[in-house]
Amino acid sequence: MEQLQVVAFTHQFFPLDLIGKLHIEDTEKTAVLNQIKSKLDLTELVYVSTCNRVEFIMCGSKAMDSKQLQALLGFFPLAPRDSQHLTDAVVLFNGDHAVEHLFKVASSLDSMVIGEREIITQLRKSFEEARTTGLSGDTLRLVGQKLIETAKQVYTETHIAKKPVSVVSLAWHGFRRANLAIDTPILLVGAGQTITNLSKFLLKAGYTQITIANRTFSKALQVASQHLNWKSTGLEELSKVETKFEAIFTCTGSQLPVLDNVLYNSICTPHTRVFDLALPSDCSAELIQELQSRYTGMNELKSEAEMNLSERALEVVRCEKIIQDRVDDFRSTYRQRQLEIAMSSIPFTIKQIKEVAVTEVFAKDLETMDAESKVVLENVLAYMEKKYISLPMKMAREVILGNVKSKS
Repeated sequence: MEQLQVVAFTHQFFPLDLIGKLHIEDTEKTAVLNQIKSKLDLTELVYVSTCNRVEFIMCGSKAMDSKQLQALLGFFPLAPRDSQHLTDAVVLFNGDHAVEHLFKVASSLDSMVIGEREIITQLRKSFEEARTTGLSGDTLRLVGQKLIETAKQVYTETHIAKKPVSVVSLAWHGFRRANLAIDTPILLVGAGQTITNLSKFLLKAGYTQITIANRTFSKALQVASQHLNWKSTGLEELSKVETKFEAIFTCTGSQLPVLDNVLYNSICTPHTRVFDLALPSDCSAELIQELQSRYTGMNELKSEAEMNLSERALEVVRCEKIIQDRVDDFRSTYRQRQLEIAMSSIPFTIKQIKEVAVTEVFAKDLETMDAESKVVLENVLAYMEKKYISLPMKMAREVILGNVKSKS
């Protein structure tokens, strides 16, 4: 397990706009991550990027040191000052500590808002992408499976999410405080998971005048087509839309702002509010300055989220107990899996020994035996083959489980 490492850049130690600089565009993700994997000599890699964290989950024989970290950060367009800040304050985990950290992340104990469920979907997607693109292997497959199981147990057996206040729901509550009519024209910019989740709130509340804009028009059309009367457009065509929107929710993966003063003033009313859930921000600095109190970004949501942490403090203790138990369970499961891999050649080896014995070593002796005796011998050999395969596995498993128990 010591080969399992996590490099974590999170909201707890870095400003959100700096974390946003570690975002990789979807179109470049596989290529860049394969280069990172090769450069750092990793056997497995999973990349997690959310609105408040970027984490590299990896397996490799080399421990992450300052040289390795500089090589990793070299794949991103960072100013020397930013690179130094990231190097100085990065948090590294390995082995059991890496597993415990990931279980806490999946259970939202490390999130901006404890109890938010979005992180489960984000982690599941990250691990699935790594698996399908060949970036990860058996160890991180097992880690991904167990962290999802752990999160589900935490949410089921505690009240950590009794009043969920995710980034999306925080923005939604801010929007609802304006008491806008259900026929209010609303613009959604982006077509990813965050905007999809937000659209569910709008649909449930009965809002009907929704337009979805996205850089890739087909994705906007796909989301809009799921809801009656919702419209879609490409980002480049947005300035031509005649509707004057009274609320905007935006969350894209763009490195550059997609909303500026000119576009805003052409499609909005003087009272339009913007809820910017993107990192980096989807709004230009000039537009944010112009909007002032009508702008809600990730920094504002972070401040509001921190106020909710105390409400869940008592549940954290129960969650941490579950997580510690699951870490112990993972340690046992991981060792059993390593045993299975190490001993996977036993069945083939035993069969080979049997084949050589029958066809070469004792071939002449078998020729003198009658048919009935050969059947008996074959049954004996089959029985011995089965036992010689299962017995070592059973004994080794008992030794591993015994070691786990003795440590606890």
